Amino acid sequence: MCRTLLCCTALTVFLWPCRADQPASNPETLIRLSVAPAPAPKPALRYLLLPDLREMNPGNPIHNYLKCFMEQQKFFFDKEAFQRRDKLLAMPLKELPAQELQDYGGFALRQADWAARLDQPDWQILLKMKAEGIDVLLPDVQQLRSLANALKVRFRAEVALGRFDDAIRTAKTMFAMSRHLGEHPTFIGNLVGIAVATVTIGPLEEMLEQPGCPNLYWALTRLPSPLVSVERGSEGERVWIQPTFRDLDENTPMSAEQLKKFIVHIDRLLFTEGKPKKQGDGVQAWLDARIKDEAKLSAARHRLVEAGLVEERVQRFPAEQVILLDEKRECEARHDDVMKILNLPVWQVDLLAAELKKREEPALFDFAPAITKVRRAQARLDQRIALLRHVEALRLYAAEHHGALPGKLSEISVPLPDDPFTGKPFRYEVTGNIAHLRGSPPPGEEKNPIFNVHYEITLQKAEVRGQRSEVRNQP
Repeated sequence: MCRTLLCCTALTVFLWPCRADQPASNPETLIRLSVAPAPAPKPALRYLLLPDLREMNPGNPIHNYLKCFMEQQKFFFDKEAFQRRDKLLAMPLKELPAQELQDYGGFALRQADWAARLDQPDWQILLKMKAEGIDVLLPDVQQLRSLANALKVRFRAEVALGRFDDAIRTAKTMFAMSRHLGEHPTFIGNLVGIAVATVTIGPLEEMLEQPGCPNLYWALTRLPSPLVSVERGSEGERVWIQPTFRDLDENTPMSAEQLKKFIVHIDRLLFTEGKPKKQGDGVQAWLDARIKDEAKLSAARHRLVEAGLVEERVQRFPAEQVILLDEKRECEARHDDVMKILNLPVWQVDLLAAELKKREEPALFDFAPAITKVRRAQARLDQRIALLRHVEALRLYAAEHHGALPGKLSEISVPLPDDPFTGKPFRYEVTGNIAHLRGSPPPGEEKNPIFNVHYEITLQKAEVRGQRSEVRNQP
């Protein structure tokens, strides 16, 4: 299988890990928030969650992010520092040694703040992708995950100390970094961007519970939707296909030696290196089966001519070359069939991708990206942001109605976003003094807790510092 698809799947799972210490019986992620009523700030955009143009400077943020690691290797990668960071990330907010963490990360994280406010992201990887294809390595992308975790520790310390302006500055840095990863020309980079934005949401939820926290409804509303683009990654998917077929000639007949070299190359991509193949596996076995079938060989030649190749030339191609070129044509057609639905709403992507899957015959080059997984990862992030926007709308309503919760979402005066997975309003109900807000899962994920997010919102009656708790797979 293509390495890119394996990485995409792994990163999609990484985004929303289930806690291993909880039973998997209840398919729900329950997040309890205790928040105080709060009106919108004045001016309404006093607080933003992405740097605006007034904060920006000219320059490329990417190599400036990597500067964070140049003199701070020990801070990021030393075993003791790494273990301490893990503990600080898992520690309840009220137990965090916030005073000790006021300048956590020092220059390294201030460098990240600077980088996030540069305006011309360029990953400078396009030429390598054109040359190396799916073999290209992405070490810089993986490093930014470490940077995001360090920023999260600083974010939590600022929240614990009630330094909301500083905390919002860190949120801006993290969300900007996620947007810059959205400019990476691979789905892997885009998915890491989604992961970084997801990491940012936890401290943001903790901040909403603190006394005096400003209402962020309009700040959340101003965030782009989707927050992290996958458009550049989709373009990159087309780029790395080119070097994969570089040695497959569609103009002149190939020699037996040329064909053998190309077949070995494809074998390495499609089958696990070093693992013995079963009888009948491998590219050569695939070709042999089709070469023996004269009807399939003739149909392949006909499709190549229909695709624009000169018929007289195709007739002179060796049978193996004909089959390989036809499979390349099929690969490109399937790739476009998948990518053309990328920008549709996620529920339409699910439906159309399922229809495409039903129609597919076995193909040698099954390089079409796992677009459903990518779009669902993107939609999970956008769903969580939309849910937080609802939480802040409830705080607005309560500030205007003497601390009361609305009986229905339609009673709220500000606009509310729909659930990205359905295109319909979120599920909402009030039980006593607790509001329950739920997102809907995509088809087939009804029992998967990472797709079943449930916010349980309690309004504070007094200025008591709230404590956010997240409980997975529990009633």
